[in-house]
Amino acid sequence: MGESEMKLPYGGLTVKIRIPYPMFEVSVNPVEGVRDPEVVIRDCLRQPLGLDELSGLVKKGSKVTICFEGVHVPGGYRRHVLRILLQELQRAGVRKEDVTLVAATGVYRKPSFKELSRMIGADVAGRHTLIIHDCENQKTMVRIGETPFGDPLEVNKWVVESDLTIILAKVIPWSFWGGYNSGSRVLSLDLTSIRTAEQYYDFDVVSNAACNGDPYRNPLQRACWKTVNIVEDEKGSPLFFVEIVSSIKGALLAAKAGRQSEVEKTCWREADRQYLARVRERGGLLVLGVPEVTFLGETGRDPIALLHALTYAFRNYRNKPSILRDGIVLTAAECSEPVGRGGAAEAFKMLLKVESIEELRKHHELQRKPALIKAYREGEASHPLYQFFTLYPASFILDYVDDILIFGCKSHRAAKAIRGTPIQKESEAFKIIEEQLGPDPLTIASPDYFVKGPAIQAT
Repeated sequence: MGESEMKLPYGGLTVKIRIPYPMFEVSVNPVEGVRDPEVVIRDCLRQPLGLDELSGLVKKGSKVTICFEGVHVPGGYRRHVLRILLQELQRAGVRKEDVTLVAATGVYRKPSFKELSRMIGADVAGRHTLIIHDCENQKTMVRIGETPFGDPLEVNKWVVESDLTIILAKVIPWSFWGGYNSGSRVLSLDLTSIRTAEQYYDFDVVSNAACNGDPYRNPLQRACWKTVNIVEDEKGSPLFFVEIVSSIKGALLAAKAGRQSEVEKTCWREADRQYLARVRERGGLLVLGVPEVTFLGETGRDPIALLHALTYAFRNYRNKPSILRDGIVLTAAECSEPVGRGGAAEAFKMLLKVESIEELRKHHELQRKPALIKAYREGEASHPLYQFFTLYPASFILDYVDDILIFGCKSHRAAKAIRGTPIQKESEAFKIIEEQLGPDPLTIASPDYFVKGPAIQAT
């Protein structure tokens, strides 16, 4: 029997946990970035894939909309790419006053002007028309037919009405739905009305086991591709996508621009070089490190955010999950009850009442509470839909595993809400693990998953 000691993030510090089982660690190492990022970014804009260069798409008097992601996507890429992109548009004859910048925030919390200035640069934010997308504002939406799901497709009017719409995105392993983030997802999820967005976030869509780390077969990704085609047909012209791939250290690996299909196909190959990790053999126990704070929120304290993080790591696989069905997940987190009256607190109370996450779909009234929507529209919180759609994908992990053991959990109610078991001693964990999995289960470990960098586990 093998034995290892590892450090897991806990409460802003770390806690040592002994793993007395044979173990395989899943991790990725940083890939070396390009030598001159500015040259690479400028070259991709001047040599777009599948489209004419910018000077052939716009001219003096053309109205241009540039959409960029909000605070829910980390990194300083927006500032660097926008600076060069605006220079290239000026070079093509586009006037500053004819450029509109749209923060594609979807159902996420709206950024403050200070945050926007930090993301895109104070000079850019101060000199251009700047719009923050509001999925509740029907006055800023245009209906252009139906989504791939058969209901109204309502898109931000600046996307539809401009002569050229440019969508900027960062390619990273994407959240609870698997696959990679992409410009087509930004369009479908972050630039549409709440009535449209909730179709893509429907329980039957995002709880599908095929929403995993394979972007080519992911049904949500396929729906986003179709949405691009619908919008382009309505506009009568192609959207211009600009996507970048960074290493886990933030170094630029690739930048591509042009048609969605060509850009995504090329960027995903580059992303695989950084994020794909081979798993030699599937195990029974999965050990995951989750820091107190990640870009998913306060994951160490808030039980719902902790479940988000565990789902994120678990679902980013290709072929099959890294652990066998009825396996066990072990993590360390303070896991306290949410405080306040926001959407997280409301969702927490509801989780304690229902038998399964699927039952949450019956409680749509919480998604329409005026106070919660007001908090979203004023930039104080994410949309109440966010708390629900991020729980829907977790039904997959909860149905798949036998237990989630939370070492150091401070609240039994918090653990109960996410169907976990609070653990205070190693011996408690070993007893549960060995009763379910036998005396010597193979362990798949990723203690630095959110610290060093996320990995897509390829079995």
